[in-house]
Amino acid sequence: MSHDETRYSNPDSFIPERFLNDDGSLKPNDMEHIAFGFGRRICVGRHFADTSLWAAIAKVLAVFKILKPLDESGAEVPVEPRFSAGISVRPLPFQCRIVPRMPGMDSEKLEELIVASTA
Repeated sequence: MSHDETRYSNPDSFIPERFLNDDGSLKPNDMEHIAFGFGRRICVGRHFADTSLWAAIAKVLAVFKILKPLDESGAEVPVEPRFSAGISVRPLPFQCRIVPRMPGMDSEKLEELIVASTA
């Protein structure tokens, strides 16, 4: 259903801009929660799942920077998005660097910061 060519031109390609207006705002999308099902059998936990995922991502991004990997000479390596095939499409593993947003943070200080953000 999310690969309908009448809705999305070239639906199998990764083109996230298709969901943005010219000013960068999100276009309205009535299929944004397709993963949770439809009608009377829609997932009852969809709101909890959305909220939990948003909170987890916000906490990770508040404490860490997720950057492109570096090669042997220290230059950034571009990341080419690749996805699995089949009934459950997901991103394939990729290289990246995860570094603390605040310099000088060791694992103990990072853990304290994460715990403090959950209080």
